[in-house]
Amino acid sequence: MTDLSDEGFDDWPAVSGRAGGGAWDLPLAASERQAMEALAQTLRVTANPLGRAQLAVLLLGQVPADLLKTAVIHLRQLLRRDFVGMLPMEVATRILEFLPIRDIVRSVSLVSRQWRAVATQACLWRRLYLRRGWRVDADRWAFYSSLPRGICPARVMLDSSVLHVSNAISLANTPKDMSTLLEHPPETPRQTLDSVLGGISKVYMPQRVLRQRQFISSSSSEASSRSSSPMSSPRLRGPALAIDWRVLYAEYTQLEANWRFGRCRVDRWESAHSESIYCLQFDRHNRLFSGSRDATVKVWHLADAASHITQLATLRGHSGSVLTLQADDAALVTGSSDATVRVWDLLTYTQTHCLHHADAVLSLRFNAKWLVTACKDRLVRVWRRNTNYNDMFELRGHSVAVNAVHLHGDVLVSASGDRSIRVWDLERRSCVMTLADHVRGVACLDFDGRFIVSGSSDRSIRIWSLESRHCERTIHNAHSDLVRTIMFDRTMDIVVSGSYDESIKIWRFSTGALLHKIKNVHTSRVFKLMFDRSRIVSCSHDRSISIIDFAANLPHARMLV
Repeated sequence: MTDLSDEGFDDWPAVSGRAGGGAWDLPLAASERQAMEALAQTLRVTANPLGRAQLAVLLLGQVPADLLKTAVIHLRQLLRRDFVGMLPMEVATRILEFLPIRDIVRSVSLVSRQWRAVATQACLWRRLYLRRGWRVDADRWAFYSSLPRGICPARVMLDSSVLHVSNAISLANTPKDMSTLLEHPPETPRQTLDSVLGGISKVYMPQRVLRQRQFISSSSSEASSRSSSPMSSPRLRGPALAIDWRVLYAEYTQLEANWRFGRCRVDRWESAHSESIYCLQFDRHNRLFSGSRDATVKVWHLADAASHITQLATLRGHSGSVLTLQADDAALVTGSSDATVRVWDLLTYTQTHCLHHADAVLSLRFNAKWLVTACKDRLVRVWRRNTNYNDMFELRGHSVAVNAVHLHGDVLVSASGDRSIRVWDLERRSCVMTLADHVRGVACLDFDGRFIVSGSSDRSIRIWSLESRHCERTIHNAHSDLVRTIMFDRTMDIVVSGSYDESIKIWRFSTGALLHKIKNVHTSRVFKLMFDRSRIVSCSHDRSISIIDFAANLPHARMLV
């Protein structure tokens, strides 16, 4: 059993009828000592606690001043109790949960070995982590934890049999000094990380997770022996998860600070397509999908370390620009200027369905129940997916092209060049709300079921509440040109926008304040962006794909959700 004694901490023993040790071993006669012990025993049996306290005060009044000081010191020691050592571990950790993190790290863990043992309990840090609303991608963690020692997760790919290092695209002159990539508003505070984390990253970040990750060739025997894709399965079988919750808490705290203070790295892959890239999406399996004016859709593997993207497949079938796409674990749906919507099987990379519009398909969204497409012909078409796309109906109401749609359950939101945003109930097949505060066409939107964030050619960003049916917040002159793409996350309190002015900006959702303008990401119009907890991925007219990585120095950041 681990010895938790601590030579640097001393506790007074419980006092019996006789005061023991030190200054209290006074030279008393045996008869006097026996009389005192008899009196103490009588008081313990007969007097109530209040009477004993009153008698103690009376007795102390008869003690000479020089001995009274020693008595007071002894009484103070009797009041000291190591409650952490006396309580069961579960109760002690529950108490520490209510302390500020800075106190747990800087104070509690330094009191004694026993206190430190409690302060480093996994159950304590797990509760602290989950209390913040943070989550862990258990499938990714299980997959990475099952890898043999020496295999870096950043180089393990979805299907090593089709990946080769020769297909990787090199980085395009990534700047060494990342601070030059950001423009901070004058009021943005520039604090040190220690002041934000309270020293937690230094105390709890083990050196083994800070070592630079080494890339291995995908032709190695370990990688080539994997013929299946464990990352693509919804649940993974393997050893029990050994999650270091202290490390995750430290990394998540540092990741939030990186977003807050703009610490990031920008990687750009030039000529990912032969022409402009209009749309993209990446998922939790590190698959990246991109659609281009060159009429192709490309599927990539995006390495965790963001140092390589490796092409998995090129899908051909459209005869015009691929303007919009969305993917889930099994299917990819693409829309094109050739007026078709194509559904692809991601296991075989083959086309399974081809649906038609009368004009260019500008936007689409789908869930388990619906596929919704928006068209330049002013129509929104809705297909029920469980009917093999045979059951379709149209929504009419916009007077010009429908530029963007977003789907949440049975609620659809559409944005149009007619300056309006419409909210539809798909089961009733009717428009239930119209929002119209923009003074020019609405180019993009995002929707989470409660709030809508929209960007327009009037250069503004507006945040709408479905509950109030009004615009809650407007960011005027958010960009110097059309706001082409937008996404938000209320849990992160973040809005990210991209524009024809070639910039990407990060805003505070709750206040509309500008956090950062990220420079040198693209050299032409930004068409599409997407972000998660750790990075922003964007594409542009300049044919490049860029990644703004806020977790370049955090080994487990891709598992934080």
